[in-house]
Amino acid sequence: MGALGIFKHIVERQTEALSELLEKKKERVDSTIPLGIKINSMVKIDETKFILNEGKLKVQSPGAGTHTVVAAGKYTIGPISNYKVYMQSAMDRNDESIIQIAVENTEIISLTYYRVVDEVFPASEDEWGTWLNYDTGLIGYKDFIIDGELEYRRTIGSTQQDYVDPIHFTETVVMDPYGMTGMKVESRSMRYAREVDKDMQEYVVVTMEKVKNEFGTVKEAGVTIMAGIDLVEPELEIS
Repeated sequence: MGALGIFKHIVERQTEALSELLEKKKERVDSTIPLGIKINSMVKIDETKFILNEGKLKVQSPGAGTHTVVAAGKYTIGPISNYKVYMQSAMDRNDESIIQIAVENTEIISLTYYRVVDEVFPASEDEWGTWLNYDTGLIGYKDFIIDGELEYRRTIGSTQQDYVDPIHFTETVVMDPYGMTGMKVESRSMRYAREVDKDMQEYVVVTMEKVKNEFGTVKEAGVTIMAGIDLVEPELEIS
């Protein structure tokens, strides 16, 4: 789910992707990712914001090292195309993170760094209802609380509404530059935010995800909670 679950499926299929690519070379499918990012690109992220706000953020610092792009996803909501860049630390493959890039009319309108802070795998209809029940489900409720004290407010819908229906979308994820291996992720999601200081917000995105293979079979379902902050292009070094 999110980074952790999707990364698990990436690892499972990396060997398969390599063997297929050795048999038949195809045209790259990752050339449309913004900022010139491609699968297998190396990304280094400026730590300054994280250092200056140490102890204030739920999202962890990316660290001083580089990160390898191991998969890329895309989904569209209205006129906005959203690209998700899945990364693993070059020093520790268990250190996983995501950069999400929103584009409208070829212009980047947001660039956000995320890490998964928790995953939940409901085991019954009642447990799923805690997250998805209309009117009271946590995904779509007016606020979301982490650690019993960090309160994030919903960024979509009227503040007078206790509940807003989550955003529904399906993300296409590719795990190699030629799109020979991949998956579909069916999602219901809501974003929340809190003010860290007058110049910074921290976001929490809570998402129900169903990971499907290329045949449409659901491989895994659960709820992912991610925390993140906005970046600007100069804070990324891509090679």
